[in-house]
Amino acid sequence: MVDYPSAEEHFVPRSFMFDSNAHSAIVIHKTGGDATPAAVLRTFLNSSEHKSSHYAVGQDGTIWQFVPEELGAGANGPSDPNYAGYDRFWDHYVNTYGNLNLCTLSIEHCDPSGENDTPLTPAQKEASFKLVAHLVKKYTIPVSHIKPHKSIIATGCPGTYPMGELLQFLQSGGSISSGGIVGATVGVPARWRDDGTTLTAPNGHKVVQGFRERVLAGWDPQNVPLEEEHGQTPLEEYFQQEDNHGTQQIFNYSVLCFNHTRGVYVMGIGNEFLGTRNKVKQLSNQITQLENQIAQLQKTGGGHGPGSSAT
Repeated sequence: MVDYPSAEEHFVPRSFMFDSNAHSAIVIHKTGGDATPAAVLRTFLNSSEHKSSHYAVGQDGTIWQFVPEELGAGANGPSDPNYAGYDRFWDHYVNTYGNLNLCTLSIEHCDPSGENDTPLTPAQKEASFKLVAHLVKKYTIPVSHIKPHKSIIATGCPGTYPMGELLQFLQSGGSISSGGIVGATVGVPARWRDDGTTLTAPNGHKVVQGFRERVLAGWDPQNVPLEEEHGQTPLEEYFQQEDNHGTQQIFNYSVLCFNHTRGVYVMGIGNEFLGTRNKVKQLSNQITQLENQIAQLQKTGGGHGPGSSAT
């Protein structure tokens, strides 16, 4: 039985699956020549390495499921930390699970071109985005944990897949219009500058590395950084998490954080604001109590300062 209601069941043999899945991240793939989900299935069945993925999305928007979500699929291949494009985000999961197929959900997208350079069709893009949104919600996967296959191993996969649009779609709450994704502008925000490694906001503050990628995925141009990225411990004062140290950058409307467990994420500032407000209220009450005590001592002559008649 399929896990995703819109999918068709076409499970590969059990020997093509791993025994568990921690659902920590989603990996986006393209097929590099297989034009239909049926062709993807044939490729899997004919592979000596017992390759597989959880889903494949056809150009017509059809979705086939090959592996149950509770199990691992063999789509990622071995991670290569020496590869220049390797994302250090994966280090924690490699150290924890050994094999990234044990902690990821893999989605193939049919592309008849061996170069993976065919744009997604509108039906394919809509089906893909909705599937990813479903998995993100179901397993509480942070948007920053959605990665292209090329972040693991030296490959051009997933080619022309619109990762930026996908992240924007998820950040905007999953809105699609006939004209495309609704939300903040993807790419360099208006009046910002980018030299390929560093984004510079109109106020001169800079955004780099993972925070830069997050901004380029969809950002309000008015949400400028108010400082540079810096090390921060704890990352969050009023939200308890196991890995509470990393880097942080405060923006006009939000706060970006990074740690090795969650990667880049947008801080839930409600906890911080409420905690800070309560702390200020507590300190204000303490100050009032001390002022009252001082006033009472002065009124009763409890002090022994200069001019006191005490001997």
